[in-house]
Amino acid sequence: MSLPTRNLDDRTFQDIVDEAKKRIAASCPAWTDHNVSDPGVTLVELFAWMTEMILYRLNQVPEKHYVKLMELLGLKLREPEPARVEVTFYLSAPQPQGLVIRQGTEAATVRAEGQPAIIFGTDQDLEVRPPKLIALASGAGEAAPRSHNLQHLGVEGFELAAFGAPPRLGDALYLGFENDLSHHVLGLDLTCPTAVGLGIDPANPPWQWEAWQGDEREGRWAPATVERDDTGGMNTSGTILLRLPRLTPHELAGRRACWLRCRVVEPAVAGRSYDSSPRIHNVVARTWGGSTWATHASIVRGEVLGRSDGAPGQGFRLEHAPLLRRAPGETVEVRGPGADEWEAWAEVPDFSASGPFAHHFTCDSTSGEVRFGPALRLPDGSARAYGAIPSRGAQVRFSRYRYGGGVAGNVQAGTLTVLKTSIPYVDRVTNHAGATGGVDPETIEAAQMRAPELLRSRGRAVTAGDYEALALQADSRVQRARCVQPTAAGRDEPLAGRVFLLLVPKVNRPQGRIPPEELALGSDLVDSVRRYLDDYRLLTVRLDIRAPEYITVSVQATLVAGATVDPERVRAAAEGRLYQFLNPIAGGAGRGWPFGRGLYPSDLYACLQAVSGIEFIDALRLFQVHPSGDQTEVTARLDVPAHGLVVSGEHRITVRLQER
Repeated sequence: MSLPTRNLDDRTFQDIVDEAKKRIAASCPAWTDHNVSDPGVTLVELFAWMTEMILYRLNQVPEKHYVKLMELLGLKLREPEPARVEVTFYLSAPQPQGLVIRQGTEAATVRAEGQPAIIFGTDQDLEVRPPKLIALASGAGEAAPRSHNLQHLGVEGFELAAFGAPPRLGDALYLGFENDLSHHVLGLDLTCPTAVGLGIDPANPPWQWEAWQGDEREGRWAPATVERDDTGGMNTSGTILLRLPRLTPHELAGRRACWLRCRVVEPAVAGRSYDSSPRIHNVVARTWGGSTWATHASIVRGEVLGRSDGAPGQGFRLEHAPLLRRAPGETVEVRGPGADEWEAWAEVPDFSASGPFAHHFTCDSTSGEVRFGPALRLPDGSARAYGAIPSRGAQVRFSRYRYGGGVAGNVQAGTLTVLKTSIPYVDRVTNHAGATGGVDPETIEAAQMRAPELLRSRGRAVTAGDYEALALQADSRVQRARCVQPTAAGRDEPLAGRVFLLLVPKVNRPQGRIPPEELALGSDLVDSVRRYLDDYRLLTVRLDIRAPEYITVSVQATLVAGATVDPERVRAAAEGRLYQFLNPIAGGAGRGWPFGRGLYPSDLYACLQAVSGIEFIDALRLFQVHPSGDQTEVTARLDVPAHGLVVSGEHRITVRLQER
């Protein structure tokens, strides 16, 4: 499909005539007959026709020439990007056997009046396994946990102290499972004596459930989410429902298993820790569901496009458009007359390198048009085919494709609650986090902006600017890109053949505070950019794609506003200005905080002074927030490394009114 073009002047013949007639009353008040029979109106229509011809020629240049040049360069509008989110399926009851939720299982939002439901399909099979608890251990502080006799597990009668006597920070109860329960919803049915673990708030026990993930050398404990706790901090019999992250096997207490632990931590709010350890008489583990990733896309399988007429350059159109980027296995298939098997053809961006027998096709994601190779007449009179043509009468189909995507898929948490595919023993589905990554199809204006970059770096990536421009072209989910070259230790010379590419992803609401998880680079985005750049980089270049080092800052300020203004409005406006200014995407001068630029207190004063209603700034303090949560006050310039960006933490603004 050709790129769409716009009219520089969209007035028609009748628009010009009507506009001229409206001016008659002001210029010639005595002229009152405006009927088509009047000679003056005939002249108006003549000049309107001539003006329309001029406008027609005007609309051919210069923008249309620009767009046609883009078409000659092979530039196409980018397809939409789908949002992705992890969805959790809950069972109606734990099952003794494993349950498989197939790839493509659909979950959707509730259909609203006048708006269709937004559908997500799972990306892979989800196997929900019944747990096999094989190990139970306890550890005091940082000491190695010790294993306990397991012959009574699942049978009433044994008694075990969950933590030390008395419990201290770091004490933990360890549970080992023989099978992998990654991303499962696990229920632990505990039999506990009533009110033995004294000294805590049963509604908010001072513990943290964690799962082991990683390898033996770089392993770590990742937090698990507690969905429900009926035990009051192991003070009564009940069920603890956990949503587990990824788990990996690990040898602990002499046992190799997938380990889950409950660790004593500081109370989340003002309160007390355990005075005495809770005790456990029995543990029974059951699976209540599982989580998997889903993509905002509708899937069409085996759509028949038609029959080939044997002519070069023939095209077919899919029923649904725009299409999403094709995944492995999503391609055109051809079955010749009398054949039993479908033959897969390969998609190419264009036919310039296709030989006469190459089974190639192109697919326009925007229009859904599938086209086979043309045959061109050469100067000597012969014809050359660019790509093979399906034989006459052959059936053509698309094995599988996905359509959808766009910002509409960036739904909020808890909205994917409708199970479109009926599955035995599955009771409900939901998404505990908001979906991210949905991007609308590229507009012609955005394509015009990247056309010069395409000309500059076409076919190779050598300079830092080449890598940055190509990274933005590689995937529409990339908001910013920065290419840096590391230097050798103790020297200023750059390391040859090593390139670091820093990517900032697009987020749903870039103007406000951006949660850290939205700035994280997904493995699929990194792989997408890497695959694209592999076709352009030099063979000797080692490319390392990663996220920038985000320097989180927090501002505490006391502002004095005018006596007649609303202090809450001023506070909200000041916070909004800070979140927008200290922002890796919309900060600085509006194009994102510059890489490597430090932060000065004068920057903050200038930012806040622009808020309407503020008379003066009484006090202002700047803090750097470390990943551990600790804060360090910055009294002068905050240094930012060349691969770093400033991002807002939580700001605290106080506003008081000026005394009259």
